[in-house]
Amino acid sequence: MQNNTFSGLFVGRNVIALQRVDSTNNYLKNKLSNSKPITGGTVIMAEDQFAGRGQFSNSWFSEPGKNLTFSILLYPSFLAPSQLFRLNIAVSIAINDALNEIIGSQVKIKWPNDIFFADSKIGGILIENSISGTGVKHSIIGIGLNVNQTEFAGLGSVTSVKRIIAAEADRTELLRRICSSIERRYKELQNNQADEHLSRYLQNLYRFNEIHTFVAGGNTVNGRIIGVDPDGRLQIECEGTVTSYGLKELSYVI
Repeated sequence: MQNNTFSGLFVGRNVIALQRVDSTNNYLKNKLSNSKPITGGTVIMAEDQFAGRGQFSNSWFSEPGKNLTFSILLYPSFLAPSQLFRLNIAVSIAINDALNEIIGSQVKIKWPNDIFFADSKIGGILIENSISGTGVKHSIIGIGLNVNQTEFAGLGSVTSVKRIIAAEADRTELLRRICSSIERRYKELQNNQADEHLSRYLQNLYRFNEIHTFVAGGNTVNGRIIGVDPDGRLQIECEGTVTSYGLKELSYVI
């Protein structure tokens, strides 16, 4: 890939394109531990990621040469470890912004780390943070996006850009858009715009302020998403009581 595709950006200025790798997040972690310092904004992308991971070590399956599977290295030292969900919010709204321009307003952020179109998954985010003492050493942002794949046997409610727009999408241009959008939101985060980001996040949160069915602690409940707390826990109002749920405590009934 020619880096001039990303001229003017620091996210994507340095692109390492791989033919095949287990996981771009793993590749980047290995490079960080075994080589010279790596520039912030470096992108590792793979044509074939054969062991991609989602939250809780769930697998991410992607047809080689059809989609975007990549990782971005950032050094958000301006954030305290307790503020790292702000980075998740910034990246989520950035991807939502970029896709909204291409596939329309039905693209949503599904807590905690998925991108949906209507009621189908189109992408996912896995952010792995390294903490050193009381500071953030680095963050690796793994992104998987279904672009030109159209068959998803056995994967449930899944879609892709091509399925939605009924045409092949330019993956390089889409990557450029996403990198540009992430850079813009990252700079805003550096400039103390976390409150504005949270507002945007909630506006585009899947099932926000709607009565919906969830499984919480093994029980099925009907509740309404009213927000997320500073630690990234989803806040559900059920029969007048608000409860915050962590990543392993709650799931949607789609």
